[in-house]
Amino acid sequence: MIRSLDPGLCAREYRRLSDAKGGTSIARQGSDHSVVAAENGWTLGEPYIDDGVSASRFARKRRDDFEKLVADLSAGGPTGRQSRFGADILMLWESSRGSRRVGEWVSFIELCEAKGVRIWVTTHERLYDPANGRDRKALIDDANDSEYESYKTHTRVLGTVAYEARQGRPHGRAPDGLMPVYDPKTGALKTWVEDPKRSGPVKELFELLEAGHSLASIERRFAEAGYRNRAGRPYSREHLRIMALRPAYAGLRTHNGAIHEGIWDGIVPAAQFWTVRGILTAPSRKTTRGGRAEHELTAALWCGPCGQGLNVGHTQGKWGRKPVYRCEKGCVHVQKELVDEYLIGTRDEPGAILAYLARPDLHQLLAAPDVDEADVRELQARLAQERAELKAMTEATPTTLAAVEILGRALEAKRAEVAQLEDRERELTLPPAVTRWLRPGQDVRDDWEAAPISARRELVRVVLSERGLGRLHILPAPKKGPNQRIVERLDFRGPFAADTGA
Repeated sequence: MIRSLDPGLCAREYRRLSDAKGGTSIARQGSDHSVVAAENGWTLGEPYIDDGVSASRFARKRRDDFEKLVADLSAGGPTGRQSRFGADILMLWESSRGSRRVGEWVSFIELCEAKGVRIWVTTHERLYDPANGRDRKALIDDANDSEYESYKTHTRVLGTVAYEARQGRPHGRAPDGLMPVYDPKTGALKTWVEDPKRSGPVKELFELLEAGHSLASIERRFAEAGYRNRAGRPYSREHLRIMALRPAYAGLRTHNGAIHEGIWDGIVPAAQFWTVRGILTAPSRKTTRGGRAEHELTAALWCGPCGQGLNVGHTQGKWGRKPVYRCEKGCVHVQKELVDEYLIGTRDEPGAILAYLARPDLHQLLAAPDVDEADVRELQARLAQERAELKAMTEATPTTLAAVEILGRALEAKRAEVAQLEDRERELTLPPAVTRWLRPGQDVRDDWEAAPISARRELVRVVLSERGLGRLHILPAPKKGPNQRIVERLDFRGPFAADTGA
């Protein structure tokens, strides 16, 4: 029996549980607090509860009720009873339920001291007064011990996760389209397998992306087909992109940027996964403001004077309102119809791009000899990691001038490294749009018309690059007026720029 300490006081409790598999349950904490309050004659108010939330410095979830507790203590009158907290005593199951972070715990103790609120710790069977030096030291010592225990636990968990990743074992919730298999004796996760009820949309997603369809068009297609995610909502293009970049679908395990062979079978071929990943992470990939690309050639037309990409606009002149390719800086503009006719042409008279795509030796021109698929996969994995690091560096916020200079040099080096890897990837891989949409022995015009706009843009990028006809820059008009030869304004640049027949 606990001896009555100070009857007639009001108490409120803060209950917290990090993991339902371990520790004292929320209900048990409340029950024990009720017993203590009854034995001491305290009036017990409404509890603050954070269920399934850690209090360590490694926690990722917010402790909403702990933040509410702090806010309530801070608001109102000079004492705990007069504040919004409305009590004299805070009840905790153990001191680590408050916080496992020393700095946060000390600030909280000081707040309790300022408000005259004492802290009851059930496992100690003791009421602490933050204004008492010995009590304050005991509470802070507990926080020190708890923080160190959190660090040791965190280190052990990280080591275990890294080891499990190297072994290719699955971790966490199975992605949509896969389902977990558990050990019937221990209940431990053994592996993942295909979920035939959910894997269809996943496979279709990879097939469509590899074929050159855009995420926006797939979003519409999935909505029309009635596909729903696990939450019962239509797939968004953002969700589809995340899914398509998930290595687990190819039977791959990732950890801290490293990729390992998983112990489960993927539901899409590894080669298809890497192809799709390359499509989605390519620097040249750009989404239009409306989310839907409308013009094939804007994927690879550049301003001759400034080197900026061109877009489509309109001009109004004495010949009427006509669409033009233009530089946003105003360097150049050219009639869209003339450029399209020259580069794409008609069925009877194919333009430079379709003529190049119709070459019987196209695949030999674009393919790299003796390519090892494992080398390509390793290169693409490294490229994905380097791009992720570059993104993190560009989002960093240095706080000193020295840090700015160091980050600037590091960014320059990282961009150069990424550019070298991208060049090597282009050398080793045949663009997927070429293999998917250009069929040997078929009319290239039929293939071109059957391809979605996103796939045509990929084909244009291939042809109008250093690897094909050369990067196409539009030059300023050499003279004013009509009847100008469009060929005089087209400048194909690159080490392998070919004769276009102009």
